Amino acid sequence: MTIDPKKKLTFELCKDENMRGNVTSLPENIEEYINITCFEIGWNDISVLPKNIGNLKKLEEIYINNNQIKHIPESIGQLKELEILTINDNPIKSIPKEIKGCIKLESLAAINCEIKELPEEIGELRNLNRLLLNENQLLTIPKSICALKKLYRLELRNNRIKKIPDCISNLKNLKQLNISGNLIDQDELEKLRNLLPNCEIRY
Repeated sequence: MTIDPKKKLTFELCKDENMRGNVTSLPENIEEYINITCFEIGWNDISVLPKNIGNLKKLEEIYINNNQIKHIPESIGQLKELEILTINDNPIKSIPKEIKGCIKLESLAAINCEIKELPEEIGELRNLNRLLLNENQLLTIPKSICALKKLYRLELRNNRIKKIPDCISNLKNLKQLNISGNLIDQDELEKLRNLLPNCEIRY
């Protein structure tokens, strides 16, 4: 019996462990799954996300980790209900500025990608409390990150960062900061410890 896509609340590929890693594309009718709140396609060989993923307006969670995806569609900014975005282990080089439209986003995980810079617009994600950016190619962190007043955990391990903006002292809720494996010297570390006296800093 064929299931009406409109009745599905979750889109999950390959619950069968034997099939994981063998899926290379999404079904052509993916945009018909208009009522799904969770989109989970991790651990496959998918290279392209649907250009109009933003039409899936009810999405609250997206997990696309461990694929071959290089580009996040700009339409992601239309997902006003999105709370969790996990894009780990993909050759993604940038996060689109349109992400600012994800006004409910609480967790953004982009570990082991190829991201070289963050958009200034990331500072508009005022509900973000977890930002995980380990294992990328970041050289700098935009000052706009200092507007993320709810940020609790910031992971920047193994990038190429030399300096963290002084305004990070504005993040009173920040309790965990990981800057190990960067180009931060001892003077910068001491400065951070003074700016964030109540934060656990891993160096």
